Amino acid sequence: MNRTILVSAIGGDVGHSVLKCLLQEKDKLIGCDLYQFPVGLNVVDGFFTSLPALHSNYISHLLEHCKKYQVTHFIPISEPEIEVVSDNLEVFQKEKIKVLINQKEIIQYCLDKNLSAKKLKSIGLDVPDSWLADDFEPDGKKYIVKFIKSWGSKLLRVIATKEELEQIKKSFTQPLLIQEYIDEPDNEYTVGVFSDGEDIRVISFKRKLQGGYTKFVELINDETIKRDAMIAAKEFGLKGSFNIQLRKSNGRNYIFEINPRLSGSVHFRHLLGFKDVLWWLDSLDQFKLAEYKNPYSIAIGVRELNEKFLLVE
Repeated sequence: MNRTILVSAIGGDVGHSVLKCLLQEKDKLIGCDLYQFPVGLNVVDGFFTSLPALHSNYISHLLEHCKKYQVTHFIPISEPEIEVVSDNLEVFQKEKIKVLINQKEIIQYCLDKNLSAKKLKSIGLDVPDSWLADDFEPDGKKYIVKFIKSWGSKLLRVIATKEELEQIKKSFTQPLLIQEYIDEPDNEYTVGVFSDGEDIRVISFKRKLQGGYTKFVELINDETIKRDAMIAAKEFGLKGSFNIQLRKSNGRNYIFEINPRLSGSVHFRHLLGFKDVLWWLDSLDQFKLAEYKNPYSIAIGVRELNEKFLLVE
């Protein structure tokens, strides 16, 4: 069965990485992005400029192009898109378009950092201590301030004083979450987790960030990380893929975020045989999933810079 797959936000690191996972398949690829000339424009079979996810016509505009290109599967990439599509999933189902998206409850928990921290703690996993901004009193230690609902490393300020917190509160109207700062920047991990509802698969990388993006990854075979990831997948009832971010400190895995979507490291793991984009598609189509065995003990990955022309006359 050849599929026609729409991937949104192809100009971003996640969307472009998803495209790269699909390029060797026989499926027809359609891309969309807010910008007219995104990276990836030259590898898709069709493209359209999308509306912002919060635009009142976003869903109708999307469906119009899904019909035009006869889309069979849709992969929403960004959190705003995922949230809106989740709220309107029935219109895609009516058009027989299969959407790679997590269950609504997972999305609601993971997009709210306060809710996700409480959920993870309730199932016995380690999370940094957390407070709502109005309930927090600094004591000279380091804490991290983030929006309760955000994506793409927005805000993320390290503070130690009440004055610093008050200045941030004056600058932003969005609700804030204060978390204990796990001061282990060299022990940060990104964990890909896929489940078809029964079989749970996990891959872990130690990572280094540059400008909010994963620049460097090192494959890690850590049984405690795998254990915690499997606990989270079971307790959340995962059927699809999500990404766990954590820091290790004193032998404990402090989970500070779960992204309810495919992540920017998706192509890194795809290259090592962890093909969760393809597994998710096959799971939706009720195909038998390809077996996964990690044959690697050492793997170091880097994200490189690249230049290309999209259009030349």
